[in-house]
Amino acid sequence: MPDEEIEQLKKVFTSMDKNGDGQLTIQEVVEGIQNSGLKDIPDDLMDIMKQVDSDGSGVIDYTEFLAATLDKKKYIQEDRMWGAFRVFDRDGDGKITRKELSEVLNNGEVSDLVSGHIDEILQQADANGDGEIDFDEFVAMMEKQ
Repeated sequence: MPDEEIEQLKKVFTSMDKNGDGQLTIQEVVEGIQNSGLKDIPDDLMDIMKQVDSDGSGVIDYTEFLAATLDKKKYIQEDRMWGAFRVFDRDGDGKITRKELSEVLNNGEVSDLVSGHIDEILQQADANGDGEIDFDEFVAMMEKQ
């Protein structure tokens, strides 16, 4: 995560921490939600707080706040990866075949130039050597880009 994002998260945390003790109480979180312009407080806010409160102290410190935010970004990123993966996995079997890769990249038309490139993509991404790209291999390939 870039330093600017971490700095922005610190500002959000600090603005919510009204008494400046480095911890967010349930009341401070509720006020923070209201001040952000959201009208509805989630019904399961206490459950969410308990999940984020990894040390069970009843409050959320900056480390827990940051960890929860990073986890959320990770899940959003994973959702995007699944969306991209499904574009290539045309038959929905959880694997991208050479044929599927070709169909997406060339609209089904394979020239010699593109054919070689597809083979290169498969070779680089296919870590287990089964001739197909599974989701984990797809993610690893995308993270290298």
